[in-house]
Amino acid sequence: MTFSCEKPSLSREGGRRPGGFVIWILIFLICFLIYKFIDKDSLIGVIFKNLPPREAALMAGMVFGDQNNFDKNMISSFRDSGVIHIMVVSGTNIILVFRGLVERLASWVGRKKAIIFGFGMILIYMNWVGFEIPAVRAFLLMSLFYWAQLLGRKFDLGRAIILIILIMVLADYRVLFSASFYLSFVAFGAVVLNFQKERKWWSDLWNSFWVSLWLLPILVMLFGKMSLVAPITNFFILFLIEIITILGILGGVLGLIVPVLGKIILWLSFPLLKYILLIVEGLGSLSWASVEIKFNWIWLIGWYLLLIYFLFKNSRHEFFMSGECGRPRSRP
Repeated sequence: MTFSCEKPSLSREGGRRPGGFVIWILIFLICFLIYKFIDKDSLIGVIFKNLPPREAALMAGMVFGDQNNFDKNMISSFRDSGVIHIMVVSGTNIILVFRGLVERLASWVGRKKAIIFGFGMILIYMNWVGFEIPAVRAFLLMSLFYWAQLLGRKFDLGRAIILIILIMVLADYRVLFSASFYLSFVAFGAVVLNFQKERKWWSDLWNSFWVSLWLLPILVMLFGKMSLVAPITNFFILFLIEIITILGILGGVLGLIVPVLGKIILWLSFPLLKYILLIVEGLGSLSWASVEIKFNWIWLIGWYLLLIYFLFKNSRHEFFMSGECGRPRSRP
């Protein structure tokens, strides 16, 4: 399966416009300064200084992978509501944030600059949270996807996944026995298959729900529990991951330079964090929120066959069949 991203759409954005060279300089300067002078512990300190304890703990976990301030009740609520994966930085976070950063900046500075800036910022971000295997794997997957766009070449999802699997297995064959290994690839496939050239107001909500459907069976096999409210919880909160991550990084960085401005940005995230806690604790406290279930391989295969069937039948995903990146196939 291939996705074509034509070169002309990038070349017209390449830095020939007035101020294009200045934008490139600013991109590299910002990335260099952030990498050189800012560390994770300082950013976490800014977050706890400007937000209430529970909201600060949630942001520190979501954005920087800090797990030192979660209480047992909070962990239990997130597990029962099926969103335990958002409490730490994972491959899914990297995928959603990378995609969200590039797609949002593309309309402001051009797709080529947005992709380059996205590469730089995600590398800095990974340096903060640690080059853990799930994060590296997700970064490699998304790098191939956007590198194909930079070159104006067709992106073959199957070949990309096979290439990354070979790299990871050759580096350490034990990844084949890690659940996060499969979660990253499933999340990546779900994001790419749901790629839309024109973003609608509901795009983030749909993308969040779509990704959660692909992750659900693996999470059930991993924890032995099926959260009956997981699709609903993911639908209402997963789209906020990239927004909170960007606000957390931006607020933390500016909080070290201009404390008042950093505080304002972090307080913009407060209602979002509070909203997540209310949704998760409200749904997670329901007596029927989760049930123990044995999800075997037959159920797993059947679940994904249904999703693939829906993918082909739904007209919104005709780009998948036509092989064109975000461009629907014309009807006769």
